[in-house]
Amino acid sequence: MFKIDLHVHTSLGGDSLIRPEDLVRRAVEVGLDAVCVTEHHSYFLSQPFDEIARDTAFPILRGMEYTAYEGHLLLFGVRAGRGDLPPRMPAQKVVDWTRERCGVAVAAHPYQRGIVGGALGDQVLGLRNVVALEAINASASPEDNRRAAEAADRMGLRSTGGSDAHGLHVLGRAYTVFASPVRTEAELVGALRAGEYGACWNGYYPEPRSLETPSPP
Repeated sequence: MFKIDLHVHTSLGGDSLIRPEDLVRRAVEVGLDAVCVTEHHSYFLSQPFDEIARDTAFPILRGMEYTAYEGHLLLFGVRAGRGDLPPRMPAQKVVDWTRERCGVAVAAHPYQRGIVGGALGDQVLGLRNVVALEAINASASPEDNRRAAEAADRMGLRSTGGSDAHGLHVLGRAYTVFASPVRTEAELVGALRAGEYGACWNGYYPEPRSLETPSPP
């Protein structure tokens, strides 16, 4: 099993306390095999992690989190910034744009209340061509995660897990476990399409007992 925190923010994005030089040390400490940095609205902000990954031989993948008109999406496999995807475009248009460029979109914390930009809520049920729903977000409530997991089941989709970390104390609290190693962004896109993965809580941390933990694939 290969464990990746698919939803991480760092100081490069301007809204996190995680310094790039601290990321790998903490990821290894909490038992991760890789991380994916998803700065808001820009793939390019995380470019310094390419050198860090080479120097440490630890896989650091890059994606982005996008705030659509209806809520948030995680985009993988596309190199885009605000000039390519201005904020607040319709979610379906962004999903289609990503798919046309051979990337994949995951609905991020679709039922999390009180977040900037709002949550997709039940609108996620009408989205076409998302590959998965983020059903374990370590920064969301157990109820928010439960509703996301139920929506994924209704849509016949897999669930991903991520910390949505903006501080080292959250990094790796939740992750996505893949059946095979995923060490490049191309492999990540392929693995997310293939569907051999599941969302998990990290046993390194105390686990929220009010939410049943899905089993790995």
